Amino acid sequence: MLNKPSADVIEAAATWYIDLREVSADDPLHQAHQHWLAADPSHRLAWKRVEKLQQACAQANDSISSSTLTNARASRRQMIKMLSVMLVAGASGGLAWQYRESAYPLMAEYRTGKGKSLQVTLADGSQLQLNTDSAVDIAFDAAQRQVILHQGEILVTTETDPQQRPFSVQTRQGNIRALGTQFLVLSDSHLTQVKVLQDAVEIRPAKGSEQPVRLNAGQQLQFTDHAVQPAHTIAGQPQAWIQGLLVVSDWRLDQFIEELSRYHPGKLSCDHTAASLRISGSFHLKDTQLILQNLTSTLPVRIRYFTRYWARIEAI
Repeated sequence: MLNKPSADVIEAAATWYIDLREVSADDPLHQAHQHWLAADPSHRLAWKRVEKLQQACAQANDSISSSTLTNARASRRQMIKMLSVMLVAGASGGLAWQYRESAYPLMAEYRTGKGKSLQVTLADGSQLQLNTDSAVDIAFDAAQRQVILHQGEILVTTETDPQQRPFSVQTRQGNIRALGTQFLVLSDSHLTQVKVLQDAVEIRPAKGSEQPVRLNAGQQLQFTDHAVQPAHTIAGQPQAWIQGLLVVSDWRLDQFIEELSRYHPGKLSCDHTAASLRISGSFHLKDTQLILQNLTSTLPVRIRYFTRYWARIEAI
């Protein structure tokens, strides 16, 4: 008799489900998923739980795709954790319905998959550039111009508005008001990071004081829903992703792999010994597999592939 799948296997099944939703039916990721299923009986057992949960939600007239995993206000990590909890608890229709109100929609007005980007021209002429795995909604009316960043990263370049409506970006943690500017916003379920490239912005945490914090060109900071961290000078080339590049200088390898994972279709990890190695360079994000392969020629590491899209970097 098969044992229950471990927590790691459950999380892997949840990750596969989230990632497969982002690709076409003929994408190689589907083949990688089949290899993963065949690698261990517990993988198939965990995937059966995913299928049962889908069936339970369908019987409740509420599929996973339209409810439990469809709130773009949640980060990818948050959605994976949410699904993992449901898979551990069991795939009953009652449980699916219980999570309905606390789960978030996956689809927004504009959204990118992993490794993808998107440029959007707004009604006022302002420009948005969405980085990998990002989701936004646009809320323009007679009184304001607002971009709601549910998850991910955007570059905002504002235009002057004849109606003089304020322009702002809203995240789970608070509001960033543009003062005629160009700036980057990166947000997840825990915090928001802002980097100002031109002019300035004003930041108001959702639960903080009413007095906004001004951030000027060349500065960056992070904030939660109740506090703003001190500002400091922008380092490196934070907008290099617009040219399809990841530029790093003396980063720890685990930090590099974590950042690369944002663009890689699948699962990446780094063992403890390799984590402290240092890396610098400019990397083309179009081919994350090639980046991984090149690591072995510059660092004392090897890449252990479980599937094409599931790899771990190990020290040698």
